[in-house]
Amino acid sequence: MIGVLSPFFDYEFMARAAMGGVALALAGAPLGIFLVMRRMSLVGDAVGHAVLPGAAAAALMSGGSTLITTIGAALTGTMVFMTAGPASRALRLPEDAGFAVFYLAALAIGVMLASMGGGVIDLDKLLFGAALAIDNTALTLACIAAIVTAIGMTLVYRPLLIDTLDPKFMRASGGAKWAGPVAQSVFFGLLALTTVASFHALGALMSIGLTILPAIAARFWAKSVPLMIVSAAGLGILGVLAGLLVSFHLAAPVGAAIVSCLVGLVLASSLVGPNQSLLSRNLGKASLAPRAS
Repeated sequence: MIGVLSPFFDYEFMARAAMGGVALALAGAPLGIFLVMRRMSLVGDAVGHAVLPGAAAAALMSGGSTLITTIGAALTGTMVFMTAGPASRALRLPEDAGFAVFYLAALAIGVMLASMGGGVIDLDKLLFGAALAIDNTALTLACIAAIVTAIGMTLVYRPLLIDTLDPKFMRASGGAKWAGPVAQSVFFGLLALTTVASFHALGALMSIGLTILPAIAARFWAKSVPLMIVSAAGLGILGVLAGLLVSFHLAAPVGAAIVSCLVGLVLASSLVGPNQSLLSRNLGKASLAPRAS
């Protein structure tokens, strides 16, 4: 086991990537659970794609500065998120269709800006990330995202959970009727922060994977929301470490390797997890089947 994990101890860049990945997995776990519960995975995907044009424009102007690129990514990610919903309603489009239009437009614009960089911008890095080359700024941002998300979700957990499970009750609960919108605003702000932090490691196309995929897998391991959050965090960390090792040994793109490992965990969880997996359902049917006397 130690031999398998030895790259994390032998190489500083692997240790740095692991620390950043663990921080992002911890930040994304509670957010992913609520995105899945609220059936808003597409919103997370839209925010992930929306960071690309701002990141590309900022990198083009700054020569690739991590800090400036982060600020640019945050600006466009927030702008697309804040305008996609109202624009969809104004144009009388279904909300999912509106988000699809916005994130595809953001992706196209970002790729065009990156291609105009004349070699200044690494398009592969913007699209797929570079977790093995994560610098101090990106690592610090990942740790900040984990800490801020933990504090923020602790503060809004109860109203957000009630608003997710029974929004009519939240709206009808008198003095607490503003708690739902406030909790949602905090939640989406944390989502934007975590997505931007994940962008440097996983890129625009893969950044939301570390938030959504562990949450999907966690539903096969736990029934209560707190246990699902814990399961999502553990699965996210496992997927990150496995993906980094795959990338290291096979020279594979690190973002794609991490997301592939997370997809593998989703498939394995759906097959053998204790809660509503294929195995647990078949065992349940077998235990209910009438026995011959």
